[in-house]
Amino acid sequence: MSLAGPNSSPEEQRLEVLLSSYEKNLRTEVFFIRQKDMASLLELLPQQDDLIRAIGALFQSITLLPPQETLLRKRLAAADALREGNRFELDRAMQAVRDELEEMNAARIRIRQVRQISKSIYQEKPTSLLQDWA
Repeated sequence: MSLAGPNSSPEEQRLEVLLSSYEKNLRTEVFFIRQKDMASLLELLPQQDDLIRAIGALFQSITLLPPQETLLRKRLAAADALREGNRFELDRAMQAVRDELEEMNAARIRIRQVRQISKSIYQEKPTSLLQDWA
């Protein structure tokens, strides 16, 4: 599904390139999210913002035929659905990280409690069990 045909204007070709790049980056986003590669994701997000702005500006300045405009709207709707899926996937990944942090914090608290118990056991002078026996 391409907006730019063989006789398309340079603006239409540019719009196709921008939209294709945007769609490809959306698929890359979910890959980075699933791999928990947040550094790469953070590098990609500003590029996505630039692409969205460029697509919006070009869409407003270009005149498309009705079939091309319909196709563009369908592709943008599909891209929005993919973005929503990415957002859901990111929320799920962030919740998993939060859960992991909570587990680590609980383990840290348990370790601190065990250390305190251990210190108190060895610091107290043991009373002899046989002291009052006879």
